[in-house]
Amino acid sequence: MTQTDKSREEAKKKRNARMRGEAKPIVPNAHGKSFVQGTHVEFVFHRHKYTGKVAKQLNNSAIVVFDPRFSHTMTAAELKQKVVISYTKMRKITE
Repeated sequence: MTQTDKSREEAKKKRNARMRGEAKPIVPNAHGKSFVQGTHVEFVFHRHKYTGKVAKQLNNSAIVVFDPRFSHTMTAAELKQKVVISYTKMRKITE
């Protein structure tokens, strides 16, 4: 088996794994280590300041659920109460 054949086999295995739904685990970057699920955060979205809680961590960002205080706003309604925000755009709120 040549090197090219080995590369093709590896690519085929990766492609098949993706098709079966076997995804790579999500590992937050260095900025996201402190924003674990349930962390209360503050962020700016379209020049307005909002608060919410981290629902899920992603590699470079997090899915944040708006606080009830902002649930009636047009922005929250349009986004179905969730928004994806970069870790660098969030700030932890101490309660």
